[in-house]
Amino acid sequence: MVGSIPPQRFAAARPGSMRIGLEWMVLDRETYDLHPAAPDIAFRLEGQDAAWVATPDIDATTLDVATAALGGYCAAADALEDMRRRVRRAARSIGATVAGGGSHPVRTGGRQRNHAAGFGMHVQIGAPGADEAVRIGAWLNQRAPLFIALSASSPYWHGQDSGFCSARNNVAATFQGSGIMPPALRSWQDVVQHVARLVEYGLATRVEDVDWDVRPDPGHGAVELCALDAPLHPAYAAALACYARELCVEVAERPGSWPCRRAADVYPWNRFNATRRGVLGEWIDPCTRKKHSIAHVVRNDLARLAARSDDPDFPAACVLIDELLHNGGQAGWLTAHMAAGARPNDLARLASAMFDSPVLPGWKVEQ
Repeated sequence: MVGSIPPQRFAAARPGSMRIGLEWMVLDRETYDLHPAAPDIAFRLEGQDAAWVATPDIDATTLDVATAALGGYCAAADALEDMRRRVRRAARSIGATVAGGGSHPVRTGGRQRNHAAGFGMHVQIGAPGADEAVRIGAWLNQRAPLFIALSASSPYWHGQDSGFCSARNNVAATFQGSGIMPPALRSWQDVVQHVARLVEYGLATRVEDVDWDVRPDPGHGAVELCALDAPLHPAYAAALACYARELCVEVAERPGSWPCRRAADVYPWNRFNATRRGVLGEWIDPCTRKKHSIAHVVRNDLARLAARSDDPDFPAACVLIDELLHNGGQAGWLTAHMAAGARPNDLARLASAMFDSPVLPGWKVEQ
């Protein structure tokens, strides 16, 4: 029926639980070009006793991995390390390798054209109900640019310096429905009616078709943060997921509170600035109208959240996030390698080497 969407029950989930989804690029171990071996890797992972799943994307150069529900940083870090280790072993057995990062830095021919939107990360945080998912999502949406900056790892696109720390997000910003969830939506019913109007134009069939940077996820009973590049190492993914979780838990403990409606006015600027400059960018507080460095906002968040967190391992996540704020972040590290004489395809090799390491290597630049 035109103007309607199939009934979507908002699933029950434990508030504060989280699931992490990552899109990893599959590379040829000799050339470090994108390699359509994701189905072979997934096949070798079938039947393993693991609390996560791995499936090939339609273009076969992307391996989608997703955790089960997790409760804190230690559980997330352990799950992603188990995932990294098993995926690496399966890839090596067929002459492939795997890497994080928001995009392949060359992508100039054949297989490199297939994955137009790059490689991302999603985090789903359990909400106490559908209406609360909308409210919590509105708060998290304000801070989505901070996560874009922290995860930014795609400065090169088609072999060229894109001028953005996250070229992937710059491309994704052109997609219909991307950006902030409209602030007029204040309940689950509002969201359903909004999507029903999109159905009338053939622009959606369900809530999950809308590409807001943060959106309610009825299938998992969660708030979903969708705007991140895939970090270069899974440990950073675990840390960023826990940062998002702590923000959502904090908001859940303030029932009835909503962000100011000015958020939509400054969100495009905040998002563009984070996409362009990464962790060296600035962020405008929509309520106070004051401009702060992203590093300042993130560090203030982490200090406040660590003081109230029920996760004893959250301070370890804060240490990793603080690392991401140094030296221009992941995008800055990749750009510094290029300035030191690396070629664009060398960046795929470096990303693979970082993924291969069970312990995070230092942010050193090869000369």
